[in-house]
Amino acid sequence: MLVHVKNALTQLEAKGRYRSLTLPCGVDLSSNDYLGMAGHPALREAAIAYFEDQKAGDVGAGGSRLLRGHTRAHQELEAYAAEVFGAERTLFFATGFQANYAILTTLPVRGDVVLYDEHVHASTRDGLVASRAKSFKFRHNDMNALEDLLKRQREKAQNIWVCAESVYSMDGDQAPLSELYDLAERYDAMLIIDEAHATGVLGEGGRGLAYDAIIKNHGYDRLVTLHTCGKAMAIAGAIICARDDIIEYMINTSRPFIFSTAPMPVQAVLVHKSLGIILSTEGGGRRQSLVKLCRYTQQLLGDGAGHGGHIVPLILGEDAFAVEVAGRLQKHGFDIRAIRPPTVPEGTARLRLSLSAKLKRQNIEEFASVYKSAISK
Repeated sequence: MLVHVKNALTQLEAKGRYRSLTLPCGVDLSSNDYLGMAGHPALREAAIAYFEDQKAGDVGAGGSRLLRGHTRAHQELEAYAAEVFGAERTLFFATGFQANYAILTTLPVRGDVVLYDEHVHASTRDGLVASRAKSFKFRHNDMNALEDLLKRQREKAQNIWVCAESVYSMDGDQAPLSELYDLAERYDAMLIIDEAHATGVLGEGGRGLAYDAIIKNHGYDRLVTLHTCGKAMAIAGAIICARDDIIEYMINTSRPFIFSTAPMPVQAVLVHKSLGIILSTEGGGRRQSLVKLCRYTQQLLGDGAGHGGHIVPLILGEDAFAVEVAGRLQKHGFDIRAIRPPTVPEGTARLRLSLSAKLKRQNIEEFASVYKSAISK
């Protein structure tokens, strides 16, 4: 029985794609803690205060949001997030994967069409597989290819949805959001923008790259955004921002929402606190530090290393070589991991250098030196 399990593991190992759980060790160059807030004392204090307050509520939610799992902490977070991101309403989920999956399995329905950038996250792809809508991918950031699809599908589709990420997680490049919005208006389509790697880091006050379009175009009439809370926000979960009717529709029809236990109330409390820090003067200072570090890293590693942002892909090609280089760097005290297919396309195995405001220039200087030595052996 289950011979395929053993065979699959053997094949993964032979290809250099076998994965295992490894505890954090050394200088953090792999997490998504972009603002260096995962150990923030104010977040620790907020958690302690919640648990010490006998009136705050239980540790666990105890049920789905539509049962008894909806708490004041969830409600207050969603109201605050709506104010922060300029949305009519928001909805909080336990994870970003769950939220993305919920969007794609709920909003596009039979008769609709979803057009998606070929580099969108696995959670979006899995949502599309489960969706009753038809879906078609377009070449990464290619607006001509997207427009061709929009022209072909406009007369066939009941509704058209376009999925993209504001910042792509493996290459660190940005979507042309202004062009995307223009095309959505021209062809009467709805945009779904995943702000996972922009939230907290980019846009006014760290509100994400779509925020300019929200202000310019007066809201979310043509837009749904997703802000994950486990990256720059340093907690966990995700916030969907949209029109009031869309959020109400998701509450009433989204199976991942209806049939999931609500996030722990303290999780909502901590996300609320983190958002406040991000919007504060301190948050702005952390963003400035990160920008300076990104520029310095680009100088050290050269123009071929990424797009000048906080995600720096160091493409090595072969899977086994990427694993080997990562191992050499780990031995020198740098916690960086090899990224291999299917996470990235064949032949583009890489190290994903993830920059954080908590890093110092010396960390990057030492890394650059060891990295150049490691790839030359």
